[in-house]
Amino acid sequence: HYGHTLESGAMFNVMLLIGMLVMMVMTLAGALYILVYFQHEEDKNVAWAPKIVVLFGLALAAWVVCALPLDIANTKVAGGLRIDIVWQILYTTIAVWCIAVIPFAIFYYEAEDPDAAQSQMWTAVKWTLLSVFVSMFVTFMMWAFLGVADVPVAKLQAAADLDWKSSAYSSECSGASCLSIPAQLTINITPTVYIMAMISFLGWFFFVVFGGIGIAALPLDLLNDYANRPQRIDLEEFAKQKMLLNERATKLIEIGRKFTAEGRHAKRTRANRRTYNKFKQAVYFLEKDWEKVKVAYKQRGGNPLIFLLQLVGGILSLVLSIVWIIHVILYTFVQPPVSPFLNAYFVALDRVFPLFGTLTYAIFSVYLLLCVIKGNIKFGLRVFIFQIHPMRIGATMMNSLLFNTELILLCSVAVVHFCQENFSLYTRLTDIDMLLGVQVENLRVLEAFYRNNVFLYVFNILALLSFIWLLVFPKEVKQERFDDDD
Repeated sequence: HYGHTLESGAMFNVMLLIGMLVMMVMTLAGALYILVYFQHEEDKNVAWAPKIVVLFGLALAAWVVCALPLDIANTKVAGGLRIDIVWQILYTTIAVWCIAVIPFAIFYYEAEDPDAAQSQMWTAVKWTLLSVFVSMFVTFMMWAFLGVADVPVAKLQAAADLDWKSSAYSSECSGASCLSIPAQLTINITPTVYIMAMISFLGWFFFVVFGGIGIAALPLDLLNDYANRPQRIDLEEFAKQKMLLNERATKLIEIGRKFTAEGRHAKRTRANRRTYNKFKQAVYFLEKDWEKVKVAYKQRGGNPLIFLLQLVGGILSLVLSIVWIIHVILYTFVQPPVSPFLNAYFVALDRVFPLFGTLTYAIFSVYLLLCVIKGNIKFGLRVFIFQIHPMRIGATMMNSLLFNTELILLCSVAVVHFCQENFSLYTRLTDIDMLLGVQVENLRVLEAFYRNNVFLYVFNILALLSFIWLLVFPKEVKQERFDDDD
C-alpha cells in the first residue's frame, strides 16, 4: 500500500510538471499573439530587443497568476513539488524585469534623438542604474531593520493536574482544563521573501487605483460603445464628417510642430507635461473618431456580430465586477464572514472536475488585469498627470507596449495577493498562503496595511465612486485648448 501511494504521488508530480510546461508554452504563444496583434506597423521587423522584453514580461504575468492553481493542486494531493521555490523565482524575476529590464528598454527606446548630445545607450544605462540603485537600497535597508514578521498565534496552556497518561486524555484542547492565550511568533524573513513583499506592496498601489477604476469602467465602456456604435451614413454625411475631422487634425498638426520645435529645449515643468498630455488625449480621440466615421461609411455601420460581442462582453463584465465587489464585502470586510461565496463555488467546481475550478479562477484573476489596463487608460484620459498609453490593434507603439507590460507585471503580483486573501479557504495551506498570508502580511510596518484591509477599502471605494461618476459623466471631455492655464 505504501509503495502504491509513492507511485501515485510520483505520477501526479509528473502530471503537474507536464501541466506546468504546457501552461508555460501556451502563455508564451498567447503573449506572442498579443504582441503581433497590437504592435504598430512602424515597429514591424525592428526593435527586436524591446519585443523580447514585452514577450517574456507578458508571459511572466500569466505564469505568476496561473501558478496559484498549480499550488492548490499540489497541496490538495500532498504533491512533492517545491512550489515555494517556484513562487520565489517568479517574484524575483518580475522584480528584476520591473526595476531594470523594462525601464532600460523604455529609456533606450525613447532616447533616440539624432541631435542629442549623449548617446542612446548611455542615457538608458544611466537612468536604469539609478532605478536599480534606489530600489535595491530601499529594499536592503528595510530588510535589515524591518525584516521580521510578528505572526499572531494562540498558545494553549493545560491545567497542572491534567493526566496525559490517562486513556481519557485528548490531544484536542477543550473545556476548563485548557486555556488559549494570545501570543506572537517572531520570524526572520529571508531576503528573497522580502523582495516578494516589496514588489507585492508596490504593485498594490497601482492595482487599487487602476483596478478600482477599471472594474467600473470596463463594463460601462463596453455597454456605452454598443449604445454609441457607428450607424450607416451616406457620402454627403461622410464628406461633412471628414471635413470636420480635417479641421481638428490641422490644428493638432500645428500644435504638434510646436511641441517638436520646442520639446527638446523647453523646461519639463508640470504645466508643460499637462499640456502635452492633453494634446495626446486630443490625438487619441481624433484617431478614434476617424475610425468610427470610416466604419460608418466604408463598412456600412460595421459587422453587427462585433457589436453584439461588445454587448455580451459588457453584460458579462458587469456581472464579474458586481460579483467581485459582493465577494470582498461578504467574505473579507465582514468578520466573521457572512458566506464563503466564491470559495465555496470554486471548491464545488473542483469536485465536479478539477479543471473547472482552475478555469473559473483564471477568468476572475485575468479579468482584474484587464480592469487594470482599462483603469489606466480611463485615468489618463481624464486626469492629465501622465501620458496615456492605449492598447490599439495594429497601432500600439513599442513604448506603450512596454509601459503596459510594466503595469501588468506590477499588478499581477498584487492580483495574486488579492486572490490569495479573498480566496483564503480555497488557497488554505498552500505555499503562497504560507509566504504571503503568514510572512508578508505580518511584516513590521507593512502589517498595518494588510491587517486593517487598507488596500481593499481603497479598491472598493474607488470602484463605487467610479461607478457613480461614469454613470453621471459617461463621456470624456475632448480637449480643444492646450494653453498652460487651461
